[in-house]
Amino acid sequence: MNKYIVLWMVVAGACASPFAFAAQPDVVFFNGQVATFDAAGTTVEAVAAKDGRILKVGKSAEMKALAGPSTRLVDLGGKTVVPGLIDGHCHPMETMMMKQTWVDCRYPETASVKQALEHIAAWAQKTPKGEWIFAACVSASENKFQEKRLPNKAELDVAAPNNPIIVANGTHMGLANTAALTALGIKKGTTKLPHGGSVILDKDGEPTGVLTDAQADAPTTPTVAQLERYYLKDIQEFWNRHGFTSFMAITPAAALPVLQKIAAAKVQPTIRYTTSIWSSANGKDMPDDLASFSMPKTADPGWYRFGAIKVWIDGENDCRTGLMYGPYMGHFETDPPGGRGTLVTPQPEADRFAGIASRNGVISMMHCSGDEAIDIGLTAYEHQIQSGAQGKIMRIEHFGMFQLTDKQLRRAKAITAKGFNISVQPTWLLDLVKADYENMGPERTRTGFMFRSMIDAGIEPAAGTDVTGIYLDNVNPFLGIYAAVTRNSDQGIFMPEQAVSVTEALKMWTIWAARAMGEGDLKGSIEPGKFADMTVLSDDVFTMPKPGLKDVKTLKTIVGGNVVYELK
Repeated sequence: MNKYIVLWMVVAGACASPFAFAAQPDVVFFNGQVATFDAAGTTVEAVAAKDGRILKVGKSAEMKALAGPSTRLVDLGGKTVVPGLIDGHCHPMETMMMKQTWVDCRYPETASVKQALEHIAAWAQKTPKGEWIFAACVSASENKFQEKRLPNKAELDVAAPNNPIIVANGTHMGLANTAALTALGIKKGTTKLPHGGSVILDKDGEPTGVLTDAQADAPTTPTVAQLERYYLKDIQEFWNRHGFTSFMAITPAAALPVLQKIAAAKVQPTIRYTTSIWSSANGKDMPDDLASFSMPKTADPGWYRFGAIKVWIDGENDCRTGLMYGPYMGHFETDPPGGRGTLVTPQPEADRFAGIASRNGVISMMHCSGDEAIDIGLTAYEHQIQSGAQGKIMRIEHFGMFQLTDKQLRRAKAITAKGFNISVQPTWLLDLVKADYENMGPERTRTGFMFRSMIDAGIEPAAGTDVTGIYLDNVNPFLGIYAAVTRNSDQGIFMPEQAVSVTEALKMWTIWAARAMGEGDLKGSIEPGKFADMTVLSDDVFTMPKPGLKDVKTLKTIVGGNVVYELK
């Protein structure tokens, strides 16, 4: 052999050695049944990761052969592994706030108005005079409490005579006492609040105490110390133990500076924050320039990212404030005038909001609950597309959860290729179908939760918990998977023809959620180059009996190649 060829081989081998060493993984996860959710639907045994990203996937022996002296080896015990779960729509700050600092009046533990008032009175007795009190009731409590109604202003005056109080019926309706109305500057004849909230009046023009979509008008923002604890510890622990590695964190602008400060300090969390910022319910306070919402330049975008802005087009059907073309069934004293729900953001303002998002290169998120509100959202995005100025991602939140017409589905399908995406909440099947029947009647109720139709139309629904602190158990994604697959609901089996497969349900919580956040190239599947985020499950969800899906547990949550949660 030519001596120069021999010399070249020796030099090349010496040069290759450091490269091989550099490519050695930090960690190898082996002996698993790893559903990658790549385009081919591949299942592998093992995953090698380096610097927080997936290096290679394949058989256990092959991945272990890549290991160097410092590589960690993690035995998955033959368990099913899926891409790290993604919560495509949630409110983490509000969840911790309600969980830790609000009076708990949640059904079914609190079964009646009488019990709720007892809880509030006990809380008021230990609260300094003049200090605000907030209480949490689940959505549609007017349908669930024994009395089939909500607490009223007079009862709250008695329960908390020395404190302003707002009782939340879900997150889109509040019940205020006299002291709270006074503190908010609400007088006879007041119908609108500065940031999009509405005031319900009696026949004489006096405020009844019912407020709708007043979340930006009430002084609910926690202290800086509380926010720091939420962001540094409580939030990530709460979501990690349910298998979540990433989420779309819908965040009030007033709370954002604390998260920005933490991001600037390069504090690495155990969950990936993509923030959606809201300024007021109707978006009127949303600035044309969103630069102030950006994460600091020193922040790692793999952990902290400003990705979206949000606005509310209407209220929500479960508290009878979702904007519908037809009236709700029956009548409650808390109903807005006209009995068709509440318009929070009219069409011109919705168009403006979509334009702001597009010009700033972020996602537009529009909350649309009732059928009329859905049309407003779709029209806003169609206007953007027609003008040639549409954003890369234009979302409707809670799309078709309560109502969806065939025409609306066709309109959505027509703009999906232009960047239209949707967010849905499968777990609500277990909470709100019975209330839907009572509020809207069977015909309109049967137009909701049509996940099969959405997928068949080529729309990839991103699942979200929408956890706010109202239904705390809804943070469990396996309840949503169970509901979407079995179609079980609080009213029995509901429209079984709209069932989805286990794989489709998991895609709603992984790759489809990632794409709806504009991050499909970084997360949502287990492929080389993506973040090494995975969730290890207690059961083989693909073969187990479907009724057992609701009992599945997270054994390990892996973020960036590190185990951040392990079931003990």
